[in-house]
Amino acid sequence: MEPTSRLSETCARWERKRLVNHEINSIMVYVHPPLSILGYFLIFLFAILVFRRGGKSKMLYLCGFSAWLLTFLGLLTGMIWAQIAWGNYWSWDPKETMTLLLFLTVSANLVACYEHKDRLTQCLAVSSCILSVLTTLSSFVLLGLHSFV
Repeated sequence: MEPTSRLSETCARWERKRLVNHEINSIMVYVHPPLSILGYFLIFLFAILVFRRGGKSKMLYLCGFSAWLLTFLGLLTGMIWAQIAWGNYWSWDPKETMTLLLFLTVSANLVACYEHKDRLTQCLAVSSCILSVLTTLSSFVLLGLHSFV
């Protein structure tokens, strides 16, 4: 296949997606992704603070709660956007499911941190970082509503 025909085929596919999913281009495109990305960033910052400062820092608690809150808001705004775009709040898409697992892991991490379970907090912090990366990459690897494949 020639490069120009492949390019035109790709452009036509993107145009069809744009026309079919015009609800995806709502105001939520400016709300949901930034919240999710900030949540991912704070998950990594929290993990760094867990290993640097231990389990008794006010900054650690603030960062952990902020990571939890932004992950929750990312999940919530994603559900609202899904209702607008596809007509249902939840569809068990691989990215949605991984984000739910990430949220539950961050929640457990925050509880472990408040309970001063340092070793468990460290393990959950590493797990949260790994899940953040896997959740982000899932759009490029797994087929689903969020896929770019």
